[in-house]
Order: sequence, then C-alpha cells, then structure tokens
Amino acid sequence: MITRRTSLAGLAALAAMPLQARESLPLKSIRVGSKRVRYLSRLAGSAKAPMLLCFGGGDANQGIAEYYDQVYTPETLYRDHHVILPIGPPRRLFHQFTNREAREMISALTAAEPIEGRGLISGVSNGGRAAFTFARAAPEAFRGLVTMPGALGARIIPRAWNDYAVVLAYGTKDPTWAKESKRAANTLRGKVGALEQVALPGQGHVVGPDYDIDPIYARLKALEARLGR
Repeated sequence: MITRRTSLAGLAALAAMPLQARESLPLKSIRVGSKRVRYLSRLAGSAKAPMLLCFGGGDANQGIAEYYDQVYTPETLYRDHHVILPIGPPRRLFHQFTNREAREMISALTAAEPIEGRGLISGVSNGGRAAFTFARAAPEAFRGLVTMPGALGARIIPRAWNDYAVVLAYGTKDPTWAKESKRAANTLRGKVGALEQVALPGQGHVVGPDYDIDPIYARLKALEARLGR
C-alpha cells in the first residue's frame, strides 16, 4: 500500500516541489487575546472527538506545520483524533505563551472545532517545549504528550499529570537535545502515570521526510493501555 509517507519519500528528491503543493489542509484562524493565531486542521470527521495538538519547531511557520503534518503525525494510529497544527504568530513562540494565553488558545480551538474530551499533545524542538507549556497551563485538557525532542523548562510538575502517558523521543545524532530529553525524564519520573524514553536511530534534530513516526505513537498507545485507557 502506498501511503502519504512513502509517497513523500519518493518526492523528497524533488526539492523544488514545496510540501504545500502535495496536500492542502484547511487554513483557519482563532483569536487569542489581541492576536490572531492561524492553524491547519485534519479532522477525524464531523463528530466530536479529542484533539491531537501538534507544535512544530522553530517559529512554527506554515511550512513547518505542513512538514509536521506529513512527517510527524501518525498515519495509522489515533485516527479518531482531530489533528490541529497551530502556526506561530509573528514575533512569538508558542513555548513563550503565558498560562492565560495557552488556556485561551485551547478554549478558542475547542469552540471552533468539534473537540471533546481530554486530548494529546505532540511537539518537536521548540514545539516540544510548547507541548510542556500547554500541558502545564491546562493539564485537565490533556491526558498525555510526546516530544520528538523537547525540553521541560520549569521543574514544577502539575499534580494533574499523575495519569499522563509521556513519550520522550530524540535522535541518536542529536546529543544536545538527547540530554534535554533525558533531563526531562529524570524530572518526570514518578510524577506522571507512565513514561518512556525512545531513541530514534540515525536521526538528527529533525527526522527525515521518509521516517516512519508511527512506532513512536505506538509507544504512547501502549502506555495508555498500561494506564487502563
């Protein structure tokens, strides 16, 4: 079966062909305080469902969000979740959002889309930092997260994370962020419901366009099963 990921691998050599030309997701926006935040969405259907909130790295511009959709979102797992890919506003990174801003953004997304129930967050690099930021700001809105990689930042862990499933992934060729992931694991151990570290063999800070990310989400799924979900 030819999947979007194997197709992307075949097209990777065509550098002149931008990702957005291969698949177009709806571009929408919400208001968060005084700023407008745009996002891409891949809905599981019209029915209400939990969201998979996905934060790209760097400044999370539209191209980064599109790459995240193609490479870092699961293809065979969590298909019953609405995938939301926020695009970073000008001069502001998502991991710099205050708790109030993060909660406002989650509320605005929930009002704009058929989102219901505790969701999941995934993030890469600065997006991994953002995953922790948003889960800390609104712990009741989520039940787990996966960073590929991420840095925890503040060492204060909300008590509401005690049933979270957490996967911390990092490339074996990305030693600086591997240390950040291991540092986060040491802080989270015993304070979350289930935790696993995963090394991505041969990968650097950004995984390649043909990398199969589904096994990482399978680890998350297994942790959720261990927690009785």
